[in-house]
Amino acid sequence: MVEGELSVTIESEEGERARWPLLLVAGEIDIQTSPLLQEQLTKVLETGVSSVSVDLSDVSFLDSTGLSVLIAGLKRCQEAGGELHLVAPRPNVLRVLEITGLTESFHLKPGGTGEPPG
Repeated sequence: MVEGELSVTIESEEGERARWPLLLVAGEIDIQTSPLLQEQLTKVLETGVSSVSVDLSDVSFLDSTGLSVLIAGLKRCQEAGGELHLVAPRPNVLRVLEITGLTESFHLKPGGTGEPPG
């Protein structure tokens, strides 16, 4: 992967015991790449799901435009009665969430699965 690129892969399963859709995100989320994240997150939410997990374990950088995309996704999930989980953010990404006070808004999960809690 070239520095500055972003990769977003969607994993989802069918059936009663299906996990929440999981977006696997890799690279840098910034002003140039955040539209891709927004497009993929919107694509998932338009399928009718209300809860989504976003795996940030391979995200090396997150700026304010990336935060805006995540906040917009969170609001859409909440409006539909669901949740948005951020999974395994790296320390530098977690620090951005802490500085902006967003750790209280998002459900943060340490592991790398889209399993709902409980």
